[in-house]
Amino acid sequence: MIIVRFTSGLGNQMFQYSFYRFLKNLYKDTQVKADLTWFYANDDHHGYELQRIFGAARHSDFDVEEATKGELFRTVGIIPNLLQPKNMITGGAKSFDKESVLDSFRPEQSFRHGRFTQAQAAGFEKLRRYPNRIIREFTLKKREPYMIDQLGGKICNDDVNVNGSANSTYNEMYDKVTHLDISGDWYMTGFWIEEKYLRGRLDEMRRHFRFPDITDDRNRRLADEIMSCDSVSLHVRRGDYLSGLYADMFVALGREYYEKAAGYIKGKVREPRFFIFSDDPGFVREEFAWLDNKCIVTGNEGNDSFRDMQLMSLCRHNIIANSTFSQWGALLNGNEEHITVYPASYLKDRDNEMKHFDGWVRL
Repeated sequence: MIIVRFTSGLGNQMFQYSFYRFLKNLYKDTQVKADLTWFYANDDHHGYELQRIFGAARHSDFDVEEATKGELFRTVGIIPNLLQPKNMITGGAKSFDKESVLDSFRPEQSFRHGRFTQAQAAGFEKLRRYPNRIIREFTLKKREPYMIDQLGGKICNDDVNVNGSANSTYNEMYDKVTHLDISGDWYMTGFWIEEKYLRGRLDEMRRHFRFPDITDDRNRRLADEIMSCDSVSLHVRRGDYLSGLYADMFVALGREYYEKAAGYIKGKVREPRFFIFSDDPGFVREEFAWLDNKCIVTGNEGNDSFRDMQLMSLCRHNIIANSTFSQWGALLNGNEEHITVYPASYLKDRDNEMKHFDGWVRL
């Protein structure tokens, strides 16, 4: 069995899901499942969104098989979080509780809500660390060779040290992942955003990541306008890149990048209309006064935030930020001969990697 850990915001969840499907295609005779328990105690951004968005869409191939708590314990060797919160929707995950035992005798449900509060799940997350510190002393040596952390460091909220691979090159990690000894159970954690895992698979992922139909008038009008002109999405991410969790890691892109990107598009497209998406619309209104023929998109917040990604994917061309959210907006763009401009600046300690998707330009 191979278990892939899912964490973080929507864009990262989508890359983790793509990696999950990559492994299912590669190891067809091995069970590949998802660990969604990180979201039990973490509701950063909008929590686990994949099932709610893509699991409900028409004609979507999206499907996640969640690992049971017993499978997680066997694979990782520690007690997982057992308390799925009420506000989290999954696709038939099982837990050690009475309702799950009853579910095992009934047909699998398309959607499953937890039965606990976020505070209860967060409390259990802290409580389980103490017995896990003892358990890992007896299990880590056995489990560690079958645990891969793409980024190095620790997993499971400081429960377990694993094979850190911060010094591994992308090629070395890819080689490791594609040559697993599947006689054992593997646990994989990381973001898996590298192009290698997506190469030749964009059409497949577009079938899995189909958005729900747009039903509200405001977004319908925006979608109609986007599809009737030489539309260009432009994504500006600030928020947690300035003062939040990622402030010490990610570059907050400035005017220089966006001027160069808009200039490049104007040199290739006769009459571009720019649709600006941002978590800071007030800043955009002032900072992008220099850009003409633009529309600042607002109103898609909370559980509707994914609509911005959906609208980005409908644009003919894309200017993305150093963000997996707008990266997926461009990856899901099915328009022929589209141009995607992406930034060389990404993390504060290193630049973005080169991408070889058709129509992608690094500035």
